[in-house]
Amino acid sequence: MEPRELLEALVDVVATLGELAATITGLDEDVRLGMFPGSLHKALDPFFSDLQDTLGHHGHTSLGQALAAFRANLGATWAHVAAAASAWQGSVAKLEDSWAQLAKKATELHNACRDTATRKVTTAATANTRARDLQGTATRWEPSLHNLVAEAWQLPLALDKKEAASLVAVHAARMAAANNEVEAATKAKEEDIVATSEAGAATRRGQKAEAALGLLQRLVATCDTAMVYTWELQCQLRHIEATLKGTNQASPDVPEALVAAVANAELLWEASARLATRHLVGTLEDTRLLVSSHPGDTGGPSGHAVAEQCQKAIEDIPMLLWGQ
Repeated sequence: MEPRELLEALVDVVATLGELAATITGLDEDVRLGMFPGSLHKALDPFFSDLQDTLGHHGHTSLGQALAAFRANLGATWAHVAAAASAWQGSVAKLEDSWAQLAKKATELHNACRDTATRKVTTAATANTRARDLQGTATRWEPSLHNLVAEAWQLPLALDKKEAASLVAVHAARMAAANNEVEAATKAKEEDIVATSEAGAATRRGQKAEAALGLLQRLVATCDTAMVYTWELQCQLRHIEATLKGTNQASPDVPEALVAAVANAELLWEASARLATRHLVGTLEDTRLLVSSHPGDTGGPSGHAVAEQCQKAIEDIPMLLWGQ
């Protein structure tokens, strides 16, 4: 991967989190994870902290300075150069481990959300089936109910007193039966309305869980890609250390190729540090606020604003790689 692509991979992690935050904002009850406390946005909180620590890891590397001081005979020895290279190698190895841990945690969140999404899809299917059954029952009640009520309200025509009493009794029985039918039909209609509402809510929760699942899968992929940045640095440093071992340690005539290799590696290292401080750490803070916000909140960060910040970070990468 080119240096620009390596830095874009770091931005992609934050951008994916921004999309995930916009998806689950305010869903305290909608995407709950069995193996994590509370909802997904609560489970994401330690991930935000770890990512912020990882992005803000960059310390100053002294290899270039030590090499320049050695070449200029300013008191630096070859031991200083070797020590600086070793210290930088250790920092990169630590950074690689941090990204590996982030990828592992993202995978755990994805797996937990996958289980939740599966359950919610099943629940939604069951709720929709029940709603359709109740709707069918309520629909079947309506024609027979109208006929029964119409018949019940037909006043009997009495021919004599005895017949009138009998017809009144029949009419009363019809009215009682009609009332019972009305109550049963009303109950069926109410159950249908409740079931339809519950089915709609279950479907929406299932859709939200599936959307979050897809973004968590992307988060795992972006964390894996971000690790390529550390692998590239490791490769460059191994080449530098191999060149150092083959260089005449008693002579200040350090090969220009070695100086250039160190400069390129330091430029990539420092560019990622500036990318983090100028863009990613602040954007990550806004994303964290977005996750904890509630529907209807105004004045806070939005998913669109986070996406714009990530786009600005990508646009700034060429300048960062020029050391600006």
